[in-house]
Amino acid sequence: MPDDKIDPALAQELARLEANGLSDRPVPVIIEHVESASPTGEGDSGTQISELEQRVRELQRGMLDQLRDLGVGDTTRQLTLANGVAADLTPSQIEKISARPDVKRIHLARMEKVTA
Repeated sequence: MPDDKIDPALAQELARLEANGLSDRPVPVIIEHVESASPTGEGDSGTQISELEQRVRELQRGMLDQLRDLGVGDTTRQLTLANGVAADLTPSQIEKISARPDVKRIHLARMEKVTA
């Protein structure tokens, strides 16, 4: 698995799962696309958002196709503004998707507690 694409918190979680014999347990992740996407700045805000959504769909098509092939289609959610995909993946699925050249980084998706 390309270590440079795996966020340290995710690497730690994958190691914990492996140490506990839970290598088939899905982990919530965010897969960051290698290209950033932003509105063009032309037209009204509705047009800009529509164009951004279309561009992100095109950029993420291959990634989403592979996730569907891996049996993950039902848990995926496209994150337009971040040009990423949220999904629940097993460690082996994370390894396979991390090999894609259009994947910049894979992060552990978890709620953070904020204290004052």
